[in-house]
Amino acid sequence: MNQPMLFVPEFALLAGVLLLFACTALGASQRTTWLVSTLSALAVVVACLWGLGLDGEPFFPGIYRVDAFSQLFKLGVAVALALCVLISQQSASMRSLSRVDAHFFFFMSALGMMMLASATELLTLYIALELSAYGLYILAALHRHERIGGESAAKYILFGAAASAVSLYGISMIFGAAHSTYVAAVASSPMSPMLLFGIVLTLAGLLFKLAAFPVHAWAPDAYQGAPHEGAAFLGSASKVAAVAVLLRVLSLAGADAEQLQTMLLVISVASMTLGNLAAMVQKDFKRLLGFSAVAHAGYLLIGLAVLSPLGAASAIFYVLTYVPIILCAFIVVSAVSKHGRNPAIADLAGLYKRSPLLALVLLVAMFGLAGIPPTPGLAGKWFLFSAAIDAGFLWLVLVAAVNATVSLYYYLRVVKEAYLTPPEGYEDIRLSPAFTMASVFAMLLVFFTGFYPGPVFQLAKEAAIALGL
Repeated sequence: MNQPMLFVPEFALLAGVLLLFACTALGASQRTTWLVSTLSALAVVVACLWGLGLDGEPFFPGIYRVDAFSQLFKLGVAVALALCVLISQQSASMRSLSRVDAHFFFFMSALGMMMLASATELLTLYIALELSAYGLYILAALHRHERIGGESAAKYILFGAAASAVSLYGISMIFGAAHSTYVAAVASSPMSPMLLFGIVLTLAGLLFKLAAFPVHAWAPDAYQGAPHEGAAFLGSASKVAAVAVLLRVLSLAGADAEQLQTMLLVISVASMTLGNLAAMVQKDFKRLLGFSAVAHAGYLLIGLAVLSPLGAASAIFYVLTYVPIILCAFIVVSAVSKHGRNPAIADLAGLYKRSPLLALVLLVAMFGLAGIPPTPGLAGKWFLFSAAIDAGFLWLVLVAAVNATVSLYYYLRVVKEAYLTPPEGYEDIRLSPAFTMASVFAMLLVFFTGFYPGPVFQLAKEAAIALGL
């Protein structure tokens, strides 16, 4: 195939970046910018769907790989981008002067995430990682209340800078041990203490993007302090990119790195346990979602820790189906929020009367996060648990099952507030066409992958095979 054709999803996203830069430079209105952003995001989704079957290397060999693995993750990022853009029409939680610029940072960050999925050379991977991070840092600081946004962004940037430094030092250790920064060359090198140490340091920095223990403390604060649309993008697209880059780095170690596997198992247990226990006592809905993200990072690490094709496929399926589920939750956050403030769980009272569609969206989100059928949360956990049992980690499945049961408490508490508490003192909620469209589309994705997980899991298995783990 013609080499430029392999780069079609990135070209579509880059075109969107340039258009939005022009909107910013020319002083376009918020509505015009939103329309350009929406159409560009839909074009990126179409380009990613078209590119699912692409295979090849558009640059020098070994630097950038287009295959079933990278293209599936690019589609996940594109879907998250499109839904986040749809719900950003009003942006009541964002500073008014930043509402036009924010779309540019959405697209720039998404471009870095797509490059992360294809990067097969460690310095290329690091540059893509930084490109994806800068837009998120800025988005986290754009809350209409400057003190809240500034505090969350400061914590996020400090954690991110430290994680970046650790990852870069790990990459230097890998280069010192393998004398190469190409993933294929490093993976074929004999395992040595220096190489293992480099991989561990690189992973330690990358686990920050997944909000896994012990580099998780930024997540609840960033979720709480970022504008709703920024938090939605941070909680969905960045998780897709995190799993992609973690799987790339784990492919360096092969299946015989027992010390690395032990580390990931400990982090998995700590993340899911700490995240669930902390979420139980939260009153701010966005902060609850932040600790929930920490818990789900623990579940995802089950698939990564087993270091097997089945585990990789399970993790890929889980994170791709997690995207529409968590975005359903953030759609509710954005719609319920009054004057841009963060909604408390109590603000969801009587949602079934104030907006039946929004109440259904919330129900789908909470059931999906809890793993209750007919959402794909159940199938995702089933695949992860099957991979763990297949690898001989029955105890890990028992720990995860207990944590999943504990999580029912705070997820169903949210549902109870929406369906069983009278809506005293709360006004009815009218959804804009964009919110309605985003709600319906996100729920359709959840129900499709819940009732028919097979097609998506088949794509996930093909992606895992292409990775060569």
